[in-house]
Amino acid sequence: LTVCINIDHGDNIHIFSSSQVETMLSLCHIIAAATIITTVCGFSNLPLARRTPLSAIERSMAVQGAGFGLSNEESTDSAVSIAVSTAMEALGGKSPSIAFVSTTVVRDVGAVRKAFAQQLPDSTPIHGITSSAALLTTDGAVEKSVGCLLLSSEGDDFATSFHESDGSKAALDLKSKMANPQAIFMGATPGAEEGVIAALGQEFPGVPVYGGTAADDELNGSWSVFSAEAESGTGVSMVGVGPAVGFGASMLGPYTPTTIAATATKSDGRRVFEIDGQPASDWVYNWLGDSVKNEYENGGLILPQTAQSPIAIQVGGAGEYVTAHCAAFGKDEQGISFVDFFAPIPQGSKLTIMDSGSGPQTGYASALNQAFDDATASVDPRAALLVYCGGMAIAVGDNLNAGLQEDGFASKIGKIPVLGMTCFGEQAHVKRMCSET
Repeated sequence: LTVCINIDHGDNIHIFSSSQVETMLSLCHIIAAATIITTVCGFSNLPLARRTPLSAIERSMAVQGAGFGLSNEESTDSAVSIAVSTAMEALGGKSPSIAFVSTTVVRDVGAVRKAFAQQLPDSTPIHGITSSAALLTTDGAVEKSVGCLLLSSEGDDFATSFHESDGSKAALDLKSKMANPQAIFMGATPGAEEGVIAALGQEFPGVPVYGGTAADDELNGSWSVFSAEAESGTGVSMVGVGPAVGFGASMLGPYTPTTIAATATKSDGRRVFEIDGQPASDWVYNWLGDSVKNEYENGGLILPQTAQSPIAIQVGGAGEYVTAHCAAFGKDEQGISFVDFFAPIPQGSKLTIMDSGSGPQTGYASALNQAFDDATASVDPRAALLVYCGGMAIAVGDNLNAGLQEDGFASKIGKIPVLGMTCFGEQAHVKRMCSET
């Protein structure tokens, strides 16, 4: 059984009426093959997401073996060799059916891709994304590293597709290989997620979609998505999970709403021009103060200053929120100021500033524990993918290790192979909570 844990502070939200589900990029998220998925996101109250049932968890355990390897050796070839040999040893002679791979962007991603393709057994499909600053384990964050999680199954339980820029073509290719997956795990680059999810919704209506978005260290666009054959800064990678693989998920949110609220009165996608009828940049500056004065006056990124206090969109009934962080101040070609977010902000949305409580001081240890508990409620996991938001990792700083190494969480993981990545967005599937689209 594979478990995938995905932690993020709610950078993106996608709502699609076609599949009658909400898919969002959020705070903490766990996925498993023969599998369970849990997500901790920016909802202050999300009982439906915590109990998202997937019938596949009752099915046969198709995953026969799992292995994880990681290395921060200076030589990329040596680091990949160590990671692959360690993971392959854990498989006990079985051939991998899928390789989940990640690397930090201080390395040449093309060289990393080629090294994994050469050192893994022939024809091993690779789903790869870059991670911000480090890869994660229960021993802590490991900078300048490469890692892989290998899963072995006896049947055709995993199918992959990759395109250098086009989510629709990647979805069509995946459909030609696996017409009826029970779930899909995607990797995309920041800003492309909505289009990729829409393409998947078109080709695979009703199929749950999960994933992590490629990241870099400085929000400078050096992120990459890769397969065994190619890498791209605008790439899209997809993994179809077959019906024989047990699969489940949950989504959690460690934030609580404050009394500070406003309305997005003029917006276009992820860009907001006015809040409560005044320039959005003025409203955000009045909220954050001198910590963003330079960016307010000259434009620039403000994620570090807002990472601990996301803005949430209230949906449905009382207490239901989806979160979105401010990304940057800017001006358009006409000189009109705006604020960019890490998620679409529908015009007319009620915005509420959220509070992260003690999460940043503890590395969100309680969220990790709850995510794992919810993900493993019905099965015993054999491997895990941990996706922790890159912005959140910046916000918690050295306390990131406090969450990863916390006794309760570390003991629950135990010897389960875990590949952890810090991403700029996470996708998860939850039941629709309201009729809004």
